[in-house]
Amino acid sequence: MIQDAVVAVIPEEQVGEVLPAIHRAGYGHLARMIRTGKRPVLDQLQRAGVPVSQAPTAIAELPAVLLVSAAARSPMAAALLMRHGASRVWTITATGAWHEIDDLVLAQPNVHVLPPHPARHAPVAPAAPAIWSSEPDGERPS
Repeated sequence: MIQDAVVAVIPEEQVGEVLPAIHRAGYGHLARMIRTGKRPVLDQLQRAGVPVSQAPTAIAELPAVLLVSAAARSPMAAALLMRHGASRVWTITATGAWHEIDDLVLAQPNVHVLPPHPARHAPVAPAAPAIWSSEPDGERPS
């Protein structure tokens, strides 16, 4: 795997809310719902390029997960999933480390996207009264 990814556990009743939110945010083409079928979830994740050697043991027992291969946008995708009802979310680094995301991490501001200086209000000069005239010499009609 050459990029970061996000794996989320989504309760079945939340899938109808989470998937449209993923598509609206522009991650739809990067998302894939993985369900246990012919192969276990871990096998399917590995086949998709996700390193599973450090995966939590709970992943092996899940009936379904949502995989988002979002590279540098993984933290944003994880935050989106948490806001829309995912019960557990992990970011997986390219080196194979699984990091569980929780509300405490998401509550911290990302200082890299904040402006370098606080915004200041600039004094605004009062607007001059508008002069309107349909007469060519600028006089008002009587």
